[in-house]
Amino acid sequence: MLNSPIPTLIQYFSLRAVNRNPYFKNTWPLLLLTILFWGCSSVKQLAVERDVTRLLNQSEVFSSQFTGFSLFDIEANQFVTAHNSTLKFTPASNTKLLTLYATLKSFRDSIPSFAYQKKDSSLLVAPLGDPSFLYKPFRRQPALVLLQSAKNIQISWPANDPEPFGSGWAWDDYIYNFQTQRSWWPIYGNTVSIQKVDDSLTVTPSFFEDYVEVLEQTRPGELVDRELKFNVFKAYLESDTSDFERIIPFEYSRELLLELLQDTLEAEVSFDGSSLIKPDTLYSQHVDTLLAYMLKPSDNFLSEQLLLMAARQNGFEDVESFIDHIRITWLTGLTDMVWVDGSGLSRYNLIAPVDQVRLLKQCHDEFGWERMTALLPTGGEGTLEDLYLTDEDESPYIFAKTGTLSNNHSLSGYLITRSGKRMIFSFMNNHYTRPTEEVKRAMEQFLLSVRNAY
Repeated sequence: MLNSPIPTLIQYFSLRAVNRNPYFKNTWPLLLLTILFWGCSSVKQLAVERDVTRLLNQSEVFSSQFTGFSLFDIEANQFVTAHNSTLKFTPASNTKLLTLYATLKSFRDSIPSFAYQKKDSSLLVAPLGDPSFLYKPFRRQPALVLLQSAKNIQISWPANDPEPFGSGWAWDDYIYNFQTQRSWWPIYGNTVSIQKVDDSLTVTPSFFEDYVEVLEQTRPGELVDRELKFNVFKAYLESDTSDFERIIPFEYSRELLLELLQDTLEAEVSFDGSSLIKPDTLYSQHVDTLLAYMLKPSDNFLSEQLLLMAARQNGFEDVESFIDHIRITWLTGLTDMVWVDGSGLSRYNLIAPVDQVRLLKQCHDEFGWERMTALLPTGGEGTLEDLYLTDEDESPYIFAKTGTLSNNHSLSGYLITRSGKRMIFSFMNNHYTRPTEEVKRAMEQFLLSVRNAY
């Protein structure tokens, strides 16, 4: 546990003075009182910094990996302590904090689903990247209601398609639902659900039923597999296999979109090369509803689509140009970083703990404490489900975003101390070989010590 920082500093000065110069045997108590009454805040800061570095260096967990930490006092408007805070780390899903900021800056109340106008007996629509369309977490579907009112739908497609995968994504993760393909008109989360209950196999959307081959044999690898570049699925059902659900990204294409829309809407759907003239805009989900779901369960699909949408909202044809714009206009207080995607799937992303704190400070200043803490997961919630728990009579004390890749785990957010101070922190860990659960538990104990010290 991190004890009060002042005694540590007292011990430090007194022992050094006595050991080096006998004169201080009689004078060190006076010197000590002088230190305590003169510059007490700076003394405390130095003491805490020494304690943090000492604890991290002496920890069996943190001493065997690359660890960085930064702590900022909101009320005092100053950094309290740091350890490797200016060095660059792989942030993993901590990258979503950058996407969070870009989204909050770009959209006011709700996100646009598509631009549209009625043309004779047809509905002409231009997709804007809305990820919530027929995506299971979102029951409210205003876009679906409008589309179902038309028997003929014509799609005006954007000039350029986004790259389906981000820079640095692992190609062989195409089968996992954390790496769905990006597109201008996502549908069903760009995934297929294959679920087994008792002896019944359910495929959603049902359009893909004919593309799933059921094999009564021992699986060679994954329980449910998909061929690379093709929407051909195989479900291996062993005799002792229990109930399961697998959500697998499908290979996206415009042609597949047309088929899915026609199958779902029971309408004629086609592409139209004409541009919309003075269109209306259909808005779907509340911005904070999307962001909370993006952050709490850490949804990569939502984060990638929201960054893509924010880029277009600000007049950029690609995410890369938009990121450059953000760095030189909105986030000038941050130092050099490498930012390449919206979700943090790429290991090319690099950012320092001190800049994570600066980013969260800017979010706090522009959007407020209440809004930010409502968006982020707290103890017992989302990706913090089994961590940072409190007693029934206690209020939550941590609101933070996790970030996890193999051998990397970080946590950045807001912390309320025992005395009621509001802090911003970033705790980043890279290049460990022990189980991530051990790192998480060690981080929990360390941050609890920081909470108790203030």
